[in-house]
Amino acid sequence: MSGSSKTVFQVVKVLNHSSALVVEIRGGSSQTGRLRETKEPRMVLDGVGSLWLVTGEKDEPKHVLEDLEELPDFSVPMVSTLSSTIRASSEFELPATVEAFNLPGHFKTTTFVTVTRILAAYSARDIDFEEVVRRLREGRLEIPSREIIAIEVSKGDWLTSHFIRLPSGSYGLSPDADPRALPVKTIENKPDSMKLPSGLLIFLSEPRWSLETEKDVRPEHEVLESAERWLGRSTLAVESAPGDANAVDLLRHHVATTVNDDEKADIAAAARLLAGRQSILDIMPQILAKDPAFQKRVQEFELQEQERLKERLRSKVESEIEAEKARLGEIRAEIAEADARLAVAGQRELLLRNEAEKHDEVMKARIEEAAKQLQGGAIEQTDHLRRELDELRDLVLQMPSHPTTVVVSAAEEIPEPQRPDVNGTAVGPKADEGARKSILAGLASATGISQADLMAILLKSTDEVPLLVGERASGVAADIVAAIGGEDSAVAFCDPSRISWQDLMHDETSGLAAAVAKAKANPDILVPIAICGITNGPCEYWLPQFVESRRIGRLPRNLAIVASAGIDGSRVSIPDSVLRFLMPVEVTNSAKPVRRLFAGSWPAEFDANRSNLADAIDVLTQSEAFENGSLQRAAKTLSRTPQGMAMAEVAQALVRQAQWLASVSGGGQYEFKNRFKNIEG
Repeated sequence: MSGSSKTVFQVVKVLNHSSALVVEIRGGSSQTGRLRETKEPRMVLDGVGSLWLVTGEKDEPKHVLEDLEELPDFSVPMVSTLSSTIRASSEFELPATVEAFNLPGHFKTTTFVTVTRILAAYSARDIDFEEVVRRLREGRLEIPSREIIAIEVSKGDWLTSHFIRLPSGSYGLSPDADPRALPVKTIENKPDSMKLPSGLLIFLSEPRWSLETEKDVRPEHEVLESAERWLGRSTLAVESAPGDANAVDLLRHHVATTVNDDEKADIAAAARLLAGRQSILDIMPQILAKDPAFQKRVQEFELQEQERLKERLRSKVESEIEAEKARLGEIRAEIAEADARLAVAGQRELLLRNEAEKHDEVMKARIEEAAKQLQGGAIEQTDHLRRELDELRDLVLQMPSHPTTVVVSAAEEIPEPQRPDVNGTAVGPKADEGARKSILAGLASATGISQADLMAILLKSTDEVPLLVGERASGVAADIVAAIGGEDSAVAFCDPSRISWQDLMHDETSGLAAAVAKAKANPDILVPIAICGITNGPCEYWLPQFVESRRIGRLPRNLAIVASAGIDGSRVSIPDSVLRFLMPVEVTNSAKPVRRLFAGSWPAEFDANRSNLADAIDVLTQSEAFENGSLQRAAKTLSRTPQGMAMAEVAQALVRQAQWLASVSGGGQYEFKNRFKNIEG
């Protein structure tokens, strides 16, 4: 518990119904301090002996003779020799006799801002705890206070109940208290307190008491005597009752061998004390550890044990060394055998190297001979061409200088017949550049996708898979395909039952098989197809197969795909390995259906435009989203941008795709993740 600088006053006398005399309580050797008069009603009502914690002390202005530091004896009349002289002065208003100081108004009147009633506990200073308990049991524990909330009966254990203040003014245990099992508590916090020389402990802040535990507060010798008595009674209980005893002896035997509730508590208290005693066997090692002779013997035993362990370890190490030597001999034999095998392998390698050199010389000779033959044939062919050129030059010189002019009328242009496809259907006319620009403008106006993004979708549709994302994505994908390939373009819808590419091909209503056949029969035109709702089924089984098969030629290169993602319902997540084939493009909710824009087939262009390749590289290198390999592929794709369209605007869609793929590879959050990941159900 800690000391405190807070101010505490105690009421020492009630002067009348509205004022009381209070004295300041101080800690340390001086128990009391200033004496003041107050009109605080709560102090007056609680009466003499009550303790108060005050703040905001303020003395009312009044002329007094002195500030008395100690409480005077109000019962003894006093006469001052200076009373006449003091009363003659107009500065003091003093009574005729000193007995009048018992009346209010003769001490400094003090007012307080706040007053708080506090209580005190008792912790004896001049006697031990055993004496405190003995006086409590005898009812003669003197405590200089009328109200006590706790008494310390052992170190840290406080009795908060089962004690009373007797009419004599002393404190004792209550009639229902049992010294063998008194409920005690401990203080769990550290409240501010003030310890007085009288043993009073004034709590300036609220202590936090623990739960009650029963404690035997009797002296140890009394508990041991009780234990000896119970051992004697236990021995008597083991013995059988006397057979020829009279009724009185039987009654005495029965009383001695049985217990009541009070005796049960006595047995339990004795058992608790005995259980807390320490065994001699436990403390003997601690006592011997402090004995020099015993320590010397222990050191000698340790040295002997160390020598024994050293000899044992030495013999064990020697045996292990012998075993390792034998193992080392075996390893050396194996190494020698391996060296012999290595020498044989070296000789074989030398022979093979010689044979390889001879083979190389033969191949070089044959290559030189073939080169000579090719060179000779090329020279002969060159001479033959030169002779024919000379003959042609001579023939031209022999022709007349003004030949007869013959006017030939222009032949009537005959339209080229349309080439039929595999199924016997004719391919319609091709859309010229102006028609294609008009179609892109119409699609951009209806779908809300810019012309540059639409061109990027068409450029990527033959290499990867452009994926439209949004509530109207499926309709926009179908409109784009219809505007480029016609109303009979293939449109397939995914569901959980379509797992492989063959499942999609077998869907007769989608027209996917006819589109593949048309693309094979017409490799110079784009054949677009729309695959809608790829997240409605497991696309990881057919999408990589489609892209790779188209890349190696198993599927027509001119088969252009435009896909869309599902928006709700039961969907399947797309693995990261499949996301690298996609180029996501968001479709706004304001997209509208597209009118009929088809004006003919679009030409299929796969090779990079070398005249635009340098410009494409310059545009893409302005962004740091591409690595070396991906930069070359993106530049080749961008170089196929038609004339009249800003290459930089088309490049923005490719840069966004590269940045999106980089964020997917890095893990964590990325755009459209909620459309492709964790969307089951």
